[in-house]
Amino acid sequence: MKAHRRSTRALSNFCIAALLFAAATIAAEPPSPDQARIHELEKQVDDLSQELSRLKGANDPAAQRQAMQRHWSMMQQHMQSVRQMPGVGARGCTDWMMMDPSVMGPGGNGGCGMTGHGMMGQGMGPGMMGWGMPSALTAGSYQQQMQGHMQRMHEQMAAIAAEKDPTKRQALMRSHYESMYRQMQTMRGMGWMWAPNAAASLPDAKSRGGQLVTEYCSQCHAPPAPSLHTKDEWGQVTSRMREHIDERAAGAGPGVKVPSASELDAIDEYLGKHARER
Repeated sequence: MKAHRRSTRALSNFCIAALLFAAATIAAEPPSPDQARIHELEKQVDDLSQELSRLKGANDPAAQRQAMQRHWSMMQQHMQSVRQMPGVGARGCTDWMMMDPSVMGPGGNGGCGMTGHGMMGQGMGPGMMGWGMPSALTAGSYQQQMQGHMQRMHEQMAAIAAEKDPTKRQALMRSHYESMYRQMQTMRGMGWMWAPNAAASLPDAKSRGGQLVTEYCSQCHAPPAPSLHTKDEWGQVTSRMREHIDERAAGAGPGVKVPSASELDAIDEYLGKHARER
């Protein structure tokens, strides 16, 4: 009987030791690649918040501008890091201009021309990875707009880190990226891309050119108002579109319609006809 009890205790002690060893082994295991990358993204968002705090504490206009430039650049770096996560990369024409270096033309202008308040604008500024910071932004307006955005980013990253299901986590990461893209574009004066019922407000909307602008442009964003640019500026935009349309057509994604040369001519004529005077 005593021998049996000793044997039972020995077995029990062995089981406990085995469990402790297993627990220690699990605890010592490094995080999965996805977890490690999510931790890095969380750190980037923390660094962004700290940089925004430096802007708040800066009194000198030059120091304020430098802090804004650093934060703007860091935002784009974070966006590029998020784009590299599984399932977040480009998904057709809606993502052609989403920080894709392959469509950045000379001076940082996007191949499809979506680089300013309209579809022209400034290119890449010093130290920027894609979008130059709008020169009209003041330190106060920049901080005010970014403050709410940073809060959402922290909330989104917390939800991503807590989500265990890979598919749901991927969807949350994609949503995180899209909200950043929309916020950054809006700050650049590109909020018209999400304007509701934009097609209905186009001049001469039922003309062939108006219908083509609605048909093709609405696949990726709200159709642009011709008044965004002058006739010459629209000529530059559509010229760049012609240069890139063939190479981008293959990767546009299923169901994405690409205009023919004659249709692009009609679009060009329509935009020029209703363009801004100067």
